[in-house]
Amino acid sequence: MTVHRSIRTWALSLVLSLCVALQAATALAAQSYSYEGLLDYMEQVRNENDLPGLSVAVAVDGEIVFSEGVGYAELDNRTPATGRTVHNVGSVSKVLAVVGLMQLVEQGEVDLDATLQTYMPWYPEREHPITVRHILTHTSGIRHYNGVEFGPHDLLRLRHYDDFREATELWRDDPLAYETGSGWMYSSHAHNLQHGIVEAASGMDYEEYLKRFVWEPAGMMATQFDVPSRVVQNRGHGYVRGESGRFIHPPPEDPSYKYAGGGIISNVDDLVRFALAINDGRLLGPETVAEMHRPQLETGIRQIDPSTPDGLGEPIAHEQALAWFIRTDQAGRRYPSHTGTVKGTRSFLGNWNDYGVVVAIQTNALPFDSARYGEAIAQMFLP
Repeated sequence: MTVHRSIRTWALSLVLSLCVALQAATALAAQSYSYEGLLDYMEQVRNENDLPGLSVAVAVDGEIVFSEGVGYAELDNRTPATGRTVHNVGSVSKVLAVVGLMQLVEQGEVDLDATLQTYMPWYPEREHPITVRHILTHTSGIRHYNGVEFGPHDLLRLRHYDDFREATELWRDDPLAYETGSGWMYSSHAHNLQHGIVEAASGMDYEEYLKRFVWEPAGMMATQFDVPSRVVQNRGHGYVRGESGRFIHPPPEDPSYKYAGGGIISNVDDLVRFALAINDGRLLGPETVAEMHRPQLETGIRQIDPSTPDGLGEPIAHEQALAWFIRTDQAGRRYPSHTGTVKGTRSFLGNWNDYGVVVAIQTNALPFDSARYGEAIAQMFLP
């Protein structure tokens, strides 16, 4: 008995020692970056890309360990950029929205393989049925923006839509750009249909649903729809370059026609909190997260390219999950991510969920390769 007790004691001591060593190794990895060094790198990136401002947040093992900005959130008053600076996150909105839809899938209220008419009977039927999964994987045949839908001088970009069905009149009666499921073509118009599906399945106003069941549980108190008339604390401004090369304000736009596809505002702190809430199971169960992050399309699926004889171009450069892009960094690590561009801003969210690292970036001028720099910053924290 004494021998057995001694063996158990030794085994327990060994396990505890290993746990302490693992925690120490994790802490060392999290501290292997230099705080000042990362700030210097951000300044270098800002200067090399001629950016007004740049914000970055990083989480390691469930905790935000870095949240800072360099430069200016807006140039009129030279307000400093911080981790709390709010910008429209562009197409990162797609992944901020898809979690709400996947909650309804988890509850049995939405079927990924049901047709759009199941939830939106008013949506016109096509020769080839379009499913929820098609719109989330850019294989629906629904076109992306072409600019013509906004009319002379883009005046319809200024219109505010309180009714989502009315907003889809901009494009929904156009013929499909290609046969559903025959290839891949990025489409924000398709992703915007998350709006109508969630409202139909939940019986709630879309923004209210996302606030109550996604953003607030994740602690994302700065995240909301981009409504130009609202007063928003810590709001920054995006810029474009005029003919002289100087920064000017981009043309005004009301994103009410595209909340799910590119009309959500947030900051890097909230983007990181969002990924952390996915990773620790506060928003979705593990099986649902696995399905959301699972590559949905066959390897080597090709992009639609009408200029080629068969209408297909090069294979897509990423793996396509449900809304998320699965990228592979230079070290061979696969991770879910998305980028966004709108109104002179550029955003990135990368979730190295298998390694406990999340990185979010926002800047307020273009061009800017946010995924490249997001991966570079992640390497400072990854094992």
